[in-house]
Amino acid sequence: MKQNAGSARSLAALEWLLLAALLAVFILYGFLPGWQKMNTDFPNYFLPAALHHQGIPIDRAYEWRWFQRHKDYEQIDQTLVGFVPNPPLCAAPLLPVAWLPSLDAKRAWLVFDLVLMALSLLTLRRVTDLPWRRLLLLTFLCVLPLRTNFLFGQYYVVILALLCFAYYAACRGHRFTAGAILAAAAWFKIFPAFFLILFLRKRNWRAAAGLIAGGAVLGAVSVALFGWNVHKILLLEVLPRALHGDLVSPYELHWNSITALCHKFFLIEPELNPTPWMNSPVAYAAMQALISTVLLFAFLFSTGDEETPQTRAWEWATFAGLLLLLSSMPGPYHHCVLIFTVIVAVDYFLKRGERGAALAAVILFAAACSPMPDFVYADLQGRLAGVFLLYLLLLFKAPTRMPARLRGWGFALAAVFLAALAFSNLRAQRHRDEDFSRRLPPVSAGYGTFSVVRAADRVVLDEMVPDAYAAVVLSPGASEGQRISVPGDVLSVAASPQSPFVYFELTGQRSQIFRVSSQQLGRADAVPEYVAEGHDPAISADGHWLAYLREEHGETAILLSRDGAPATPVPGLEQLGSQKLDSVLEMTVTAEGNLIVAAGGAADPYLASIETASGQVRSLTDVHGAVRYPAISPDGKRLAFSRRESGAWHLFVRELTGGTEKQLTSNPCNATSPAWEDAQTLLYTTDCGRGLALGAPARVVVGR
Repeated sequence: MKQNAGSARSLAALEWLLLAALLAVFILYGFLPGWQKMNTDFPNYFLPAALHHQGIPIDRAYEWRWFQRHKDYEQIDQTLVGFVPNPPLCAAPLLPVAWLPSLDAKRAWLVFDLVLMALSLLTLRRVTDLPWRRLLLLTFLCVLPLRTNFLFGQYYVVILALLCFAYYAACRGHRFTAGAILAAAAWFKIFPAFFLILFLRKRNWRAAAGLIAGGAVLGAVSVALFGWNVHKILLLEVLPRALHGDLVSPYELHWNSITALCHKFFLIEPELNPTPWMNSPVAYAAMQALISTVLLFAFLFSTGDEETPQTRAWEWATFAGLLLLLSSMPGPYHHCVLIFTVIVAVDYFLKRGERGAALAAVILFAAACSPMPDFVYADLQGRLAGVFLLYLLLLFKAPTRMPARLRGWGFALAAVFLAALAFSNLRAQRHRDEDFSRRLPPVSAGYGTFSVVRAADRVVLDEMVPDAYAAVVLSPGASEGQRISVPGDVLSVAASPQSPFVYFELTGQRSQIFRVSSQQLGRADAVPEYVAEGHDPAISADGHWLAYLREEHGETAILLSRDGAPATPVPGLEQLGSQKLDSVLEMTVTAEGNLIVAAGGAADPYLASIETASGQVRSLTDVHGAVRYPAISPDGKRLAFSRRESGAWHLFVRELTGGTEKQLTSNPCNATSPAWEDAQTLLYTTDCGRGLALGAPARVVVGR
């Protein structure tokens, strides 16, 4: 007895010592650096809250450049920002601190996260038999996810807390409440919504009703706060790409996800993945669907009809781990949710007297959540392997199995699910290589290209690069592009083959238009010349007319200049009807100095023509659908634009006289920002195979 007591005291002392070391690591490498400096990803949530606080609509929040422009205006100390693929309600918890400077707001958020962590552990203490020492030890074994969450100001401690609260409600018999709490988590990050699958399998109708009803109520709140337009864009354009893992660097093995592996092995992309193991969209669709189906239905076949504390603990812990395993692009911070899984699982094993299984779960959890050498992290998929093995351990230790009478239905449902998912995958990849042969050399070093224009004998790109947005010049025969060296973000570029100047928007605390001689492009001694305050410049094909947008008294004005003369506001814009001027999205200038603009909300844009001499404005109602990115041809006879169909922006050219249209792209991705290289050729950007709106430059011959 004395020996056992001594061993227990030694073990407790060792655990306290390890806890102290882990706590020191968390404070020194996570909390304090996060407290002292602004990092990604906190600005991604804070910025829309700050804009909403100022009364600025956020319906364009999913547009990378628009979001970056407002980040610069707010002087947020972060190089690159983006709101994709977050639901709008992610901004709601930050509304109370939206008036603060961004770093102060982040500090308030970190304190809030600490409070949520404490509440999460207090909740788990009440539904498990683990002592505080081991609850804290298991929590801070989540080294890398917790460090990253607090360093970046991420959202996953919030998801962890909501998951713990929902589990507590379920343990207390409040099933509807449990579902409603998970609905709140799903409106912040999408994956908790899939708990509906568990509830339907268990015929837990009250929990399912709570999740559905809670989701509907919170959806209504989100629409009331932020408007319908941003939600429409989320549902039509963002969410389908997110569910297929087609966002940022979909081939990057650092995601440690099944979807990323399938992208890497089976899908070619000229720049990001030029040498896959097998270039086969069919193989990708089938393999990703097969793995996901096997993992999901292995869980469903391991669940019984019984509803006991033991089965509930296993089901919630295992299903939370499964959702991370199936996530298309899980960052390290996602795995904060594994704290819930391992605490509930360890308590489950210890109550069954399975100390070996409990120890194995802790080891696998620590392996999945520890910093790793790059070759283990990426090449050996260390984090994915840790989560997968933990999931297998939990499956092996399932307390019950699906009754035999239901297994036939289970196999039938699995077959249907497999076929539906494979079809969805294949549909998302159809015609994906349509524009691969159109891509412009050389290979870009940037994350994405947002516009491409011809200037004299060179091509100029507007690109997101690791430290900024930059104007990059591609010279004939050059092996790589050369940046135009300016302090700030270059967020739009305007040029034409005949124009003597290239115009670009340089953004800092405000947006300014600069220009540089077309003949000096690519020269180290080229000195940009200031033109005016404004953003989104556009020029006529002959280079005589320059138009740009400027914010004046809370509204957006269009200014127009000819041959360098002082710019004047375009008259008559109030005739655009119920739409405010700040809804002007893009524009193109004709040789006569008239304008064709994309106006309206970002969710439902339309084209309108403006005769600048008279101020007459006419909506181009014969160009149907949601249309943006107009570009008039050099002869003024054809109009290129992008139209949204089935959630993707496709490139079209329209004869202005006869109204005949020609569709140039048809793949389920975006072709935008057309610019005429000559009378028969268009330059544009395409994000096919690259991630939502992170395009590459391409060229297509339109013909006469």
